[in-house]
Amino acid sequence: MKKHLLPLVALILIADTAWAQLETEGPFDSKVRLEVSDRIRYERFDWFETAPASATRDHDYGFFANRMQVGLRVTRDPVEFFAQFQHSLVTSLPDHGPGPGGAYYTNTPEKNQEKGILRNIWLRWKNPFGAQGLSLTAGRQIFRDGLEAPATDPTLLWLQKSRISERLIGPFDYTHVGRSFDGGQVAFDNAAMNVTGFAFTPTWGGYEINANRELEVGVAGVSASLKALEALPGTNARIFGLWYRDRREVVPVDNRPLAVRQADHGDIQIYTIGANATHVHAIGPGKADFLIWGAIQTGDWLTQDQDSWAYAIEAGYQLPNVWSAPWLRVGLDQGSGDSDASDGDHSTFFQMLPTARLYAMFPFYNMMNNRDLFAQLILKPHAMVSAQATLHSLRLSDRDDFLYGGGGATNNTVFGFTGTASGNKTGIGTMFDTSVTVTPVKWLALNVYYAHVDGSGMIGEAFQDEDADYIFAEATISF
Repeated sequence: MKKHLLPLVALILIADTAWAQLETEGPFDSKVRLEVSDRIRYERFDWFETAPASATRDHDYGFFANRMQVGLRVTRDPVEFFAQFQHSLVTSLPDHGPGPGGAYYTNTPEKNQEKGILRNIWLRWKNPFGAQGLSLTAGRQIFRDGLEAPATDPTLLWLQKSRISERLIGPFDYTHVGRSFDGGQVAFDNAAMNVTGFAFTPTWGGYEINANRELEVGVAGVSASLKALEALPGTNARIFGLWYRDRREVVPVDNRPLAVRQADHGDIQIYTIGANATHVHAIGPGKADFLIWGAIQTGDWLTQDQDSWAYAIEAGYQLPNVWSAPWLRVGLDQGSGDSDASDGDHSTFFQMLPTARLYAMFPFYNMMNNRDLFAQLILKPHAMVSAQATLHSLRLSDRDDFLYGGGGATNNTVFGFTGTASGNKTGIGTMFDTSVTVTPVKWLALNVYYAHVDGSGMIGEAFQDEDADYIFAEATISF
């Protein structure tokens, strides 16, 4: 049996019998729980084919990966401790491939990669010194921007998780390594509101298998969320401010000539101010939902001034009492681009450290210099089955800027974002994607995803073949 299948098979064999035995009484009236998960995935890419001059790049490839996590959670009110070990295995990577497979190889030039890391180790203290509603968390942890105050309404919670959180800072768990954050959070939470402040040093990770070390990057921020508005039921709202500083000596990716970027030294220091609101309201036989998210940025892009913006406006309507509970959603998400590479301003919206794949399911683009007009259908035909299909119309915000991809810094030598020249075109193309998730038992989830891109405009200028496909199949068990 192949090596990458062994962890999953072992967990499946013991899952049913182990489920009820993972929590026990610990010393000093504590509770101790063992938490185990394993995800195995096969990914297949047929990327946009490069011109003959670059024919050495393998645009059609597939690879396997497995990620196992074993955690120990100890709770004794008001204190909680969690430590988690993670083992990642990625095999059969292309050595000259574009896309995610090539990104793993660029970060660590090995076709077969394997590494264990300490993914989490943190301590949380609730109600310190008798301060009700306050909590302090310190150590290596996972942080999701926009999910500081999870909603109780299931529709609002889905919008938070899928359409707001991790746009700017997230653990990048789409990849087989992910990232963590070393530092601390302080939060005040009650039934009406949440206020959270944090300061972190992110770890290496994402497409970098050696993820125990820290980046020469700092992030900090504060947010205030309203969880229940008496005057407007079914509404959540948040304002936030974020600070990002990149001190790595790497050549940034932007629309200036390479020689100019190589000669430009200094830090990237970005200040982001933003807000978002979600609302769900019963209308007729179903319920409508509305979402707005926006942010502006200032600061320094090396020796340039940062001046950028981004927004998302989305709406949907769901029929929960009809078979499959059809939910149709439409939206427009856009991030600014830079129209003049020589004017001293950097106007491309900068996503910092996102989980970009949440919003670009085929991750050849992100929110930087991008306009994404989409329509989406979500179905729940059975308690064990969910499915969705989305049609995207993609264009650059500015033809004088790049098509950007990536999810942020992965180590101290790779910038973390890529750029493809536009050829003075704004069109990117149309993307259709669909996914099906089946959960036959509570500890097992099976997921299949497929996407096809019919490229146009700048894709035709940059690549010989304008079409691309991405498919993956994965199984995740957790208990």
